Amino acid sequence: MERRHRRINSKKRRKLIAAYKLPGAPGKQLASRLDREDDCNAAVVNNSVISFAEGLSVLNREYIRKSYLLASSYVSDVLKVQRGTEAWYDEFIKVMVSLGWLPVRSRFERVSRAGKGLTVQLAALNIIAAMLASTSLSGPLVSALPKLAADALEALKQRPACFDLFKRNTTVQEGGDFGLASCTENNGELMMVLVTYSTHGVDKHLGVPFLEWDSSSFEAFSGQTCLVLNTSVVNEKTIQLMRESAGDKVQLAIAKYRI
Repeated sequence: MERRHRRINSKKRRKLIAAYKLPGAPGKQLASRLDREDDCNAAVVNNSVISFAEGLSVLNREYIRKSYLLASSYVSDVLKVQRGTEAWYDEFIKVMVSLGWLPVRSRFERVSRAGKGLTVQLAALNIIAAMLASTSLSGPLVSALPKLAADALEALKQRPACFDLFKRNTTVQEGGDFGLASCTENNGELMMVLVTYSTHGVDKHLGVPFLEWDSSSFEAFSGQTCLVLNTSVVNEKTIQLMRESAGDKVQLAIAKYRI
């Protein structure tokens, strides 16, 4: 089912960013080394893999990571909504809208079987490609987003520390849940193509690793959205507000790496 959302003004957005303080976050936090040195083009953020096209600025990359971190952590840790559900996805999109993102399209649905033996990884990548094909978006950068996501996943597997964080965060009771996003900048707007993929009622431990499980062997659901953000809202002031709201969660939930 498609959702409709409207942008909010800058004053309200700043208040909302400050309100999304995560448990244990201090009142003030200086920019960490993790924030200042930013030449990586992919990152694990909570249970998601986010990849960046070439050309995104340091501030834009940090805003993408911090907004995703705040939205996903706030819904899970503060609102206590169960991950992998439509309710979680709806609340997540609401917070992202509050942080300045606007969905070009957004939907949550049961994943139809695409063929026996299809892995979870390939199923999610196919959803990204299908979603882009169904929109009016075009251009070489946009068409490169599915490959960017695929390359990020393959590179992730070669980085044990990052992959271990991802595996820990994707496991839920009787199932698994993860997100896959590719980001680029187009005509002065940041664009994030995001797919969430979750399973329910699985009677075995998915663990090692979730991405390589046969997607036809269990019930699966997917949230699909294309979000845009005007780059004029990304500045040091909003970034600092996000750092303060996230606090130490940044060090525990984000692992950057190169593709």
